[in-house]
Amino acid sequence: MCQPRSSALPCIGLPGCDGRMAVTASCVDRSGVASPLRLRGFRWLFVGRVLSSFGDSLVPLTVAFTALELTGSAVGLGGVLLANRLPVVVATLAGGVLGDVFDRRWVMVAADVWRMASQAVCGVLLLAGQLPLWALIVLQSCAGVGTAVFTPAATGLLPALVPENLLRQANALLGLAANVNKVAAISVAGLLVAGLGSGWALLADAATFAAGALSLLLIGPVTTPAGKRERRGVLAEMWGGWRHVATTPWLRALLGYTALLQALVIGPHMLLGPLLARQHYHGAASWAVIGAVQAIGSIAGSALALRLRPSRPLVAAVAASLLMLPYLALFAAAAPLWLVSLAALGFGLQGSYYLATQAWLLQRHVPDQQLARVASCFQLGNLVLVPLSLAAAGPLAEHVDARLLLAAAAVWALASTLVALAAPTIRAHPEAVQPGSGAMSTKRL
Repeated sequence: MCQPRSSALPCIGLPGCDGRMAVTASCVDRSGVASPLRLRGFRWLFVGRVLSSFGDSLVPLTVAFTALELTGSAVGLGGVLLANRLPVVVATLAGGVLGDVFDRRWVMVAADVWRMASQAVCGVLLLAGQLPLWALIVLQSCAGVGTAVFTPAATGLLPALVPENLLRQANALLGLAANVNKVAAISVAGLLVAGLGSGWALLADAATFAAGALSLLLIGPVTTPAGKRERRGVLAEMWGGWRHVATTPWLRALLGYTALLQALVIGPHMLLGPLLARQHYHGAASWAVIGAVQAIGSIAGSALALRLRPSRPLVAAVAASLLMLPYLALFAAAAPLWLVSLAALGFGLQGSYYLATQAWLLQRHVPDQQLARVASCFQLGNLVLVPLSLAAAGPLAEHVDARLLLAAAAVWALASTLVALAAPTIRAHPEAVQPGSGAMSTKRL
């Protein structure tokens, strides 16, 4: 059974600490919810993630409507979305191994540089009017590989920069900043697509990846268990992560729930959303409004994750998924845009609260030596069925009303969430150590 991990870090910047001692519960607990920002390493990580998340938030709307312009069909849009997701599925487990075997900071820098190059080339070709559909698919596939490598390493790096009893705040702050960015970025993306063109949004994304890589370099060397372990074959390393998930009941149950929810709800929504916006509303502008309101809801969800301390955090995170139902139902009914947008607040709130809680639980209960691989298993589980759903949703939407498909997704969301809440492994998962309690071992940066 996973036990809460203890960690301690040099407490440079925290009041009452001399910068040479390991962080103790007493010197950290005097700080508020923003106290992770007093740690130099986390500050630079925060800056880098803020910049890259702004650029990332420009891409979904930009790529979706670029694909619709190039193909004019749901099948073409599905192909582009599939191209962005499929490499993530293929490369995710390898990314987890890289994050556990090599220096996580350098793995993230390399991934940022790779994504910068992919989006820069895509943006330049788009501005020049020389971007065929196959090139868009290839370049978005390359960007997807970078994401697959970056995400597990980022999950594993955070506990090396922040003491255990500040992990919840650190995760929530990162989520809060990313969601604040979405509000601005989605609006900017809508203006760029409608005005200057999609290429500028992709070039802005490339610039943020460059800035993110620089911020990661400014963190400085980080000592983690990665790089100190005996290195085995890639397949053996991958199997180690899967075995840990498979033998831990709550991890296994949570992964199954999220994988099916992503495949049967989130994946179809990615394709059906832009399609319904074009069919029943005002295209990119309406989709941008809905996305911006979702982002506002995400801000609320991240703020809630900072403050809320439920006795059973896993149950609270799963129960929050019920907040997506009004949005899905109203969107499927082609309700007035203002009503769909209002319901999108709940859709955004549940997503950010769930992700922040999931990341915190993994970082708290999974051994550091396996954290990146376990995180990659969750990333893979969340994404592995999405390409299949995208591949199926496109052709289905050509023959079945997209509203009916979205309504079916809403029914699944309700049924699966109720089943998950009734599962003993979800309901019985305890928060074994209260915040601020427990000894901390010494870990030097």
